[in-house]
Amino acid sequence: MVAPAAPALAAPSSTGWVRVAHLSPDTKSVDVRLVALSGGSKVLRIDDVAYGAVSKYWSLPTGSYAVAMRPAGASPDSTPVVQTSVDVKAGGASTVAVFGRNADLRTRIVRDALTLPKSGAARVRVVQASTASTPVSVTTGGSAIVSDAATTTVSPYKEVRAGRWTLDASRGSDRTTSTIDLKAGQIASVFVLDDAQGGIVLRRVLDSASVGGVPSGFLATGGGYLAHETQQQDDLLLTAGAGGVLVAAAAGTALALRRRTRARA
Repeated sequence: MVAPAAPALAAPSSTGWVRVAHLSPDTKSVDVRLVALSGGSKVLRIDDVAYGAVSKYWSLPTGSYAVAMRPAGASPDSTPVVQTSVDVKAGGASTVAVFGRNADLRTRIVRDALTLPKSGAARVRVVQASTASTPVSVTTGGSAIVSDAATTTVSPYKEVRAGRWTLDASRGSDRTTSTIDLKAGQIASVFVLDDAQGGIVLRRVLDSASVGGVPSGFLATGGGYLAHETQQQDDLLLTAGAGGVLVAAAAGTALALRRRTRARA
């Protein structure tokens, strides 16, 4: 039995949502700054973002924002290791993702779709952030979520029945198996990351669980799965430590990994 979802919160038409994902395995922790290109002193600040970490969504007024990432603790005037811009759309949600090795960092603005799946279903996609040139495939229940995906590939969301799913990922001779639980109405992204032994590891992030004030029509999953942020500082100066709002992403800590095997060619 699935309890009825709590009513979704209506969002102002002038608001959108942004989060950041640090997906570069050899880039040290970074501080992230978002500044409105329209001017002013309003800044969104997230400090000490480690590899594999995905922040919660932050609610921002619509418009264009400059995004800069610098080594953790560096002066705000120092040269960013990466910079880009993101457009915050009314009612939309985006992930600012940094992929690749430090010598060749790439940014991508990923548009997230958090509308409700059908009754009794969940939705899942794969973000292929492994840096190896060999493509990755991920299947569940014998059905492919993504096949031969190159790095930076983001698959479309796939609707699946709610319940426990076993994900099988392969990259050449590397194999990883992870079991995830998806409740009815949940929306998840599975990140394929490099591990310390040169293989791959899977990390699930519940997209629908990290929205702070969801757009109208989006799911409020209740039961602690969706924390609505009812207050934000007026100047949008938001600081989160890696051990706070950000989810720690070291392999073997916040992973939903149940079993990992390595097949040798």
